[in-house]
Amino acid sequence: MKKLTDKELSIMEALWEHGEQSIRDLIGYLSEPAPHFNTIATYVRRLEVHGMISHKELSPKFYLYNAAVTRDQYINAIQKENVKKFFGGSYMGFISNLVKEHDISIDELKELIRIVEEE
Repeated sequence: MKKLTDKELSIMEALWEHGEQSIRDLIGYLSEPAPHFNTIATYVRRLEVHGMISHKELSPKFYLYNAAVTRDQYINAIQKENVKKFFGGSYMGFISNLVKEHDISIDELKELIRIVEEE
């Protein structure tokens, strides 16, 4: 799965949060200054080519777009890609880095272990 640009991620966030949208609707959810219609249409086409969104045609010039992957599917794919890319596929290396950089405390790590053991 491709890593999204900020604009692409904004479009996906709008679709994940609000469901099916036209390009005009999507523009309303994006930050100011409002992007041009054609710019957003280009991003939408790119996302569709990559399988991130799909559309249904309501008329020859009017489409509604919907997310083809969930937020969780996207996050999981990107996390796996990052662990593979930066830690040689080692989740131990990934977690060790989080602990070393204090992004996760020992207590949080113990809680994670407890959750995994209960599953």
